[in-house]
Amino acid sequence: MKKISFIILLLAACSQFASAQNCSQFINSINGKKFTYANQNIQGNTIGTMVCNTIKKDASTIAAHIELFDKTNKSMGSGDSEILCTGTSIKVDMKTFIPASSLKQLGSMQMTGDTKYLTYPLSLKPGQKLEDGALAINVANNGQQMGQVLLNINNRKVEKAEKITTKAGSFDCYKITNDVALNIKMMGMSLPFQIKIIEWFTPKLGRFAKSETYGKDGKLVATTMLESIN
Repeated sequence: MKKISFIILLLAACSQFASAQNCSQFINSINGKKFTYANQNIQGNTIGTMVCNTIKKDASTIAAHIELFDKTNKSMGSGDSEILCTGTSIKVDMKTFIPASSLKQLGSMQMTGDTKYLTYPLSLKPGQKLEDGALAINVANNGQQMGQVLLNINNRKVEKAEKITTKAGSFDCYKITNDVALNIKMMGMSLPFQIKIIEWFTPKLGRFAKSETYGKDGKLVATTMLESIN
């Protein structure tokens, strides 16, 4: 029995060590990086940019500051989020999935609420179904409650492994489809949106290299491409 117990403890220790190693490699690979994305319309023209600056918060957490700019490089607003590494998965703050066009409508209003995450297992494989996610955040203007933003991401599925090449380089990605329900409730009015997001997620960066947004009618609405990593 003692020998069996020792083996179990040894396996557990090795598993914890491997998890720590996975997180260490991931955290160090993106710590201090600046990711710049181009937001493009259906014609392929850049209509704005998204800049994400990352910094190590602790051994398993990256803090990210995201700022949106229009095509004249004027800031449209910013926000903060986190990326967590558990050793077996990467967890991404759901606020990063609110479409840029919706954030633009909210302008400089303040968004608060509990942080919720979408989970990406490090062992992604084609055909895999991923956990759904739900987020509710409050919107205020100068301290006055104005409304809520409700976000639900469902039917998440890994379609296939695919290499994506952008101006920032070539990345080994997983093509993941998501059904997104967004509802902006402001001053007694409700603005619901049903969209589909296809993302090419790269585990090495803990984020997507490319993302496409489709409307309820199935037509492409916008594309976001990783332009540079500095």
